[in-house]
Amino acid sequence: MKKTTKFSFAILMILMLMVFTACSSSSGGEAEADGKGLEFKMGHMNSPDHVQDKLAMAPFSEEVAKVTENRVKFKIYPGGALGGPKDTYDNIVTGIMDAGWGLQGYNAGKFPVHSVLQLPFLTGGNGAELSVVAQKLYDTFPEIQKEYDDVKLLWVHAADPYAIITKGKAVRSFEDAKGLKLRTPSVEAGKMIESWGATPVSLPAPEIYDAMQKGVIDGGVLPVAAIKDFNLFDVVDYVTLGDFNTSIYYVAMNKNSWDKIPKEDQEMINELIGVPMAEKAGAAFDKQKELAEKEAKDGGTEFITLSDSDLQKFKDASKGVTENWLSEMEKNDVDGQKIYDETVKLIESK
Repeated sequence: MKKTTKFSFAILMILMLMVFTACSSSSGGEAEADGKGLEFKMGHMNSPDHVQDKLAMAPFSEEVAKVTENRVKFKIYPGGALGGPKDTYDNIVTGIMDAGWGLQGYNAGKFPVHSVLQLPFLTGGNGAELSVVAQKLYDTFPEIQKEYDDVKLLWVHAADPYAIITKGKAVRSFEDAKGLKLRTPSVEAGKMIESWGATPVSLPAPEIYDAMQKGVIDGGVLPVAAIKDFNLFDVVDYVTLGDFNTSIYYVAMNKNSWDKIPKEDQEMINELIGVPMAEKAGAAFDKQKELAEKEAKDGGTEFITLSDSDLQKFKDASKGVTENWLSEMEKNDVDGQKIYDETVKLIESK
């Protein structure tokens, strides 16, 4: 009887120890049991070599660790390891990811007000300058801030101005765009493409290479930097420049994960995010654009500059996209004209 009692007590102690250990390590993003600090999972859809990983997210992670003396760390998971392009934002909201980088265009209808910067030809400047505009729009307008209520926004940024990239078919005039199947990064860009008489095709950026190679699409509306980011050199024959539009990207954090960070460390991280990181992320695209253009030209890709008259045809055709956006804002009791005018002002005063 005594032996049975001792044996039962030992089993009970082992079970209690197992439960305690499990509870100590079950929550992602919480402090490690050995006191090394908080480590958060930051995911994105791209390869580890993508310029945003190397020149924006990785430096941010390093700087956070530095200013918090390793009390807070971000571990980056590339390649969609924590979720695909279309799942990123929802995975951040639900906590599957502690934080992540994504393209607004994969969440159609989620950011209707902030999408003002994705309207046709609001592209004066480079990626760094447009990224600061994107961040300042968020900082300025409560209507835009409300669109990110379900996350802790770390920063937003834009890309270098978009061009038309094609395989086999050159776009040297407005008429050349008609009938083409072009990948679109957003609803606004899709409507712009339709206004040219072309067909927009929505698909994630990592799928562009295969789609162009197999003839599923003729090309797409993309930043020049993307040719290098997604190694499209073999499938891109022509790049038609025109500063057609840009896209907005977000880096956001799960609210519960953010709340686990001590207030004093939150304050230090807040000093790093926003405009400084927006500008750094945009500058990363600008650097990549230079490398992509040189490598593409060296490989035989032709870069085409449209005549003023043809470029104006593209602009005239796409005016309805902006008019439609303003109309939608009015229907939703948002002063779209004020936001649009401020966007133009910020671009012109960069």
